[in-house]
Amino acid sequence: MLELKELGEGMCVAKITTSEVLTLDVPELKEKLQQAIVNKGIKKLVLDLSDVKIITSSGIGIFLNINQSLKSMLRLAAPQQEVEKVLELTKVSSVIKVFSTVDAALKSF
Repeated sequence: MLELKELGEGMCVAKITTSEVLTLDVPELKEKLQQAIVNKGIKKLVLDLSDVKIITSSGIGIFLNINQSLKSMLRLAAPQQEVEKVLELTKVSSVIKVFSTVDAALKSF
């Protein structure tokens, strides 16, 4: 469900490895992300969405929650077209910066 790659200095890339982030998956995903932030001292996080094809509004709620807990140091990277549409329609992309690649997201810090 989640692969973490620590890059040092509190920076981390988390890849969501499931193709669907549905309402039932949300509590587990949220818990894993929050645990990683606390346990690994993450200050800046890039969430790699390249494998995600479908996301529900509750999945998007996780992003907003995590962004708040990281004081706006969350970046979303590589969303597929359908997911990007949802991010735009829900106005998440006006709150959280979205990048076409993980590298671009990392450079934005």
